[in-house]
Amino acid sequence: MSKIRKYLELCTGKAGVIDGVSPWVFPGASWATGNSKSVFEMGSVGLLGDGLAPVTENSLYDLASLTKLPAALALMKQLEDGLICLADEVAFFLPSFKSSPFGAVTLFALLTHTAPLTNIAGLYKRAHNKEEILEVIRSSEPRADSPGKVLYTCEAFILLGEIISAVDSSSLDEVIRRRVLEPLGMNDTCFNPPASLLDRIAPTEECPWRGHLVRGEVHDENAVVMGGVSGNAGLFSSAVDMSRLAAALLVSLESGGFLKKASAEIMTRNYTAGKGQGRGLGWMIAETGSSSGDFMSHRSFGHTGFTGTSLWIDPERKLYTLLLANRIYPSRNNVDDIYRARCIFGNLAVLEYGE
Repeated sequence: MSKIRKYLELCTGKAGVIDGVSPWVFPGASWATGNSKSVFEMGSVGLLGDGLAPVTENSLYDLASLTKLPAALALMKQLEDGLICLADEVAFFLPSFKSSPFGAVTLFALLTHTAPLTNIAGLYKRAHNKEEILEVIRSSEPRADSPGKVLYTCEAFILLGEIISAVDSSSLDEVIRRRVLEPLGMNDTCFNPPASLLDRIAPTEECPWRGHLVRGEVHDENAVVMGGVSGNAGLFSSAVDMSRLAAALLVSLESGGFLKKASAEIMTRNYTAGKGQGRGLGWMIAETGSSSGDFMSHRSFGHTGFTGTSLWIDPERKLYTLLLANRIYPSRNNVDDIYRARCIFGNLAVLEYGE
């Protein structure tokens, strides 16, 4: 049994209580680690949820904020096609923002989370549909702290999703499918999965707002109001599919592939050193304290999702580490343990497979 499997089985509580403490982090998980050419290890542990089927490598998890990665990749493909540039402003694509303080915000600022947007408390409770979500954002007050400082917001990628849609004159889910998912062979990845896939989907939270256990519908409340399709959240995917995305990024950085090498390089550069958090174009950049673990290089980039998902890619060690779990099942109270689990998982993967 690999060290990764042994550790993740521990996280499902399979070993029982140890020294009076339960190691439980999630009911089940799937994972993959590999490089640009092959998958080194892919596996699954535990159950989708209480009384549900065992997790497999094809089980579908709510990606939460990992949705931002395919969204940002779709935007980069538009950049490569000459349809946009990073200095373009929000109002150029969304004319209703011309009178808003956010109309002059650039795509670069949205991608790096340096725009003067705030995390609007209870955004989903103040709107009933996508148009009302955009109106609440449009009329909100900009933050007043240091210009260029990183503040991670859902609002930035909600706007980017609408811009991506406007550039291609098509719905966001269609653009991401055509520009990212189909070219990468991510055939099971989708927004608003059909009922036929329900048995493969891990449930998330017993949601007080909705009054039921969430399964097969996006967990993120703002994405719910957006109709399940947002640049911020909404995609469901598997370890098999997400490993294809990770490998494609490594190939792109090494020699060009899905993205031109130049595109991959500018996407994964750290633009915000000393500004609160390392950020590339849609990506977190690894630094001390990152959930990537203790051994990934300073060139590593990745992202996490609130539901318990994470992906980290290290071009220096030529390695990716992917973990999909539903740590908010049955409630989101389990906040701290997932960080530790991500770090230890990343450490074990690097020590076993990193160059």
